[in-house]
Amino acid sequence: MKVRIRHIGCGMNEPDKQLAKDFIKFLQKHIKLHHNVTINFLGKKQKDMTTGSRTDDSVLNILVKGRMNRDILRTLAHEWTHEYQRVNLGREQGPDIGGKNEDEANAMAGRLMKMFEKEKPQEKDKLYEKAEKLVSLINENNNINYNTELLTEMKKIGIENLPYAYSALKRFIDEKTMNIHYNKHYKGYVDKLNKALSKKDFGDLDLEEIIRSIGRFPKDIRNNAGGAFNHAMFWKMLSPTKQECKGELLKQIKKDFGSYKDFKNKFEMMSKKRFGSGWVWLVITKRGTLKVMSTPNQDNPLMNVINRGGYPILGLDLWEHAYYLKYQNKRDEYIKNFWDVVNWEFVDKLYQMKKKTKLNESLVLSMLKTTL
Repeated sequence: MKVRIRHIGCGMNEPDKQLAKDFIKFLQKHIKLHHNVTINFLGKKQKDMTTGSRTDDSVLNILVKGRMNRDILRTLAHEWTHEYQRVNLGREQGPDIGGKNEDEANAMAGRLMKMFEKEKPQEKDKLYEKAEKLVSLINENNNINYNTELLTEMKKIGIENLPYAYSALKRFIDEKTMNIHYNKHYKGYVDKLNKALSKKDFGDLDLEEIIRSIGRFPKDIRNNAGGAFNHAMFWKMLSPTKQECKGELLKQIKKDFGSYKDFKNKFEMMSKKRFGSGWVWLVITKRGTLKVMSTPNQDNPLMNVINRGGYPILGLDLWEHAYYLKYQNKRDEYIKNFWDVVNWEFVDKLYQMKKKTKLNESLVLSMLKTTL
């Protein structure tokens, strides 16, 4: 796979050109395209493009206008992801605004930027410095202060898209509950988390980083970060299509619990024992074994304040808002029906990656690619 880079009236200096090259190498490493592409960095818009566009012959057009900043690299990541969707996955082009392709490209671009900034910390300050200079220029020319709003937007925790319709899990949960659960509770956690983070400069952290180092944050961030992270995983752990646990994961379950039935019994027993609100989890420990554990409220086994935790690969939400409209006081029935919608393919991929690699940002990226 080769990448041809062209600079067309864009006025990029040599440091900016090198930054673009480094970012393209990063994209090639993490989202491998099976074909050659041409990237045009342009100084002027072409036709009806806004900040970026693509053609059917794999040409990515990126508007630069003599500057290089985080938003431009994010646009490149966005268009690169669309190229992956079109060629690698064989998808038809969706609408320019909204739709599955666009939502996933937006989410992927955000994650790629955070990963790049971690891999290249020396570039991160440059990107924000350029953004701040750009905003200052806008302020001078328009006599309007966009600085706080724009830079804060860059650092916000995003909202994961629900990977199926609200009604898709009817054998487990009803459409109304799913709608309220996602739009009111989950989005509420994300909104409150971003509000809490904006009160103090904690740096540009992603959600998993916050969870792992939760002990240094105040209680409101702990509660809302937990709610945001737990639910973002929970949506992917559910599937409209009934699946079976199999392969290496099933072997490990049998090894650590005696049998798959014994595992289910322990998971259900732990769920029923959770008094009040909380979660029950299947966790990979530091030793590579599996165990079932429960956490209160919106805590997560990955939090550094949890004793003998680990990385969760399967979880069940035991808060009343997750089930009460359908089951009312019959929580045991909700727990039993959970097995009908477990996305074992997703759980197995989490398990395989944790077993084979150190869990870091590449896990989140790789898992997101499976949903593209």
